Amino acid sequence: MKYKPNRDLPEFAREAKMLSPSKLAEMILSRRNERVTPESVTMWFKRHPDVYDALSKELVGGLPTEKQEADATIFQNGNFQEVQSIRNWIVEMNARDLSEKTMSGQLGLLRQCCQGVFPKLKVDLVKEGKWCLKHPDRLQLQDALELISLLKERGMDTYQAKRALKDFLISKGCVIGKKIAVGRSKSYGKYAKLFVPMPQLQAMLSELQLVNVEAYAADRFMLETATRVSATLNAKIDNLQRVGDHAVLTVFDKGRRSKYPVGHPWDKRVSVGMLAALDRLIGERKTGKIWSITNDQLSTVNNRIIAKHAAEALERYPDLDSNHFWRHMFAQHMLRKTDWNYAPVASLGGWTPQALEESYGKPPDEAVKQWADKYNLTIEVTA
Repeated sequence: MKYKPNRDLPEFAREAKMLSPSKLAEMILSRRNERVTPESVTMWFKRHPDVYDALSKELVGGLPTEKQEADATIFQNGNFQEVQSIRNWIVEMNARDLSEKTMSGQLGLLRQCCQGVFPKLKVDLVKEGKWCLKHPDRLQLQDALELISLLKERGMDTYQAKRALKDFLISKGCVIGKKIAVGRSKSYGKYAKLFVPMPQLQAMLSELQLVNVEAYAADRFMLETATRVSATLNAKIDNLQRVGDHAVLTVFDKGRRSKYPVGHPWDKRVSVGMLAALDRLIGERKTGKIWSITNDQLSTVNNRIIAKHAAEALERYPDLDSNHFWRHMFAQHMLRKTDWNYAPVASLGGWTPQALEESYGKPPDEAVKQWADKYNLTIEVTA
């Protein structure tokens, strides 16, 4: 039988109980022996919005309610967001101007919690007989506490799951109080020991200056300004303004989507040496992106240079992101330069003071001892 979208797409959507373009494309190949891309399915629905809207209402209406047994259809991408309690939660998160990435992460975590399945950790609590599918509308505080207990028994970091569960339950009107204490992630202070002395960093940059000028300029810029790699590599000549003997480069980094649709604009001060590196890259060009090197290409270069000059960092942190390494180094060196003053370092690098402390830990004891000698109150008591 030949594939006819006006007949097959609604039929297959009803059968699968979902409107996932990739799933429907798979069914078309299986049932009609015709290869159709998910994009073409999406485009067909866009040309027939009335069909899509009718199917959406029909499928959502057919999902198990909180008074019925939960099944896998609830947790299909698209269906999950249509469950009433989830829809309410999404509305609340939207009102708080959370980013798409944050919302997607929260929804994904809650879906895993309701299913008791955590793929990356290879954990399926339902298969183990320790959990059953939980309809989001039915999920209560006691369910969350039991799940957290199961995860802790396995030695898992429950920080992210607690955040998602607590936020969702509060949106449902549950009184949580101190019954779910989110606390800190196991990654708290994770990078406290990730420190490479400046002479080693300078040696790395000196070598890069000779072998790869793009990597040199990108790494130096990230080290001097704490700019994330994506914002760095997407920076444009058009946003570079010269001010006397230095310059200011406006980059677009993370930001709340309601206020910053293309990212938070950050004015990064460019030093004299950094400006010379940028001028070398830009040449006679007047517009366009400053860098042509890709994230993956830069990562390859940085893996090699870190392994050569700071192998101990990779030994301690084998999963270290070699591009993000330079942002770590900004934080570590600036914290020391400012006597562990989190506020200015956080402002310059785009962290919150709390996030900065969570990643790099509290000041070392030696620093605290030096402050005790340097800062003290002079108290004069008269008889």
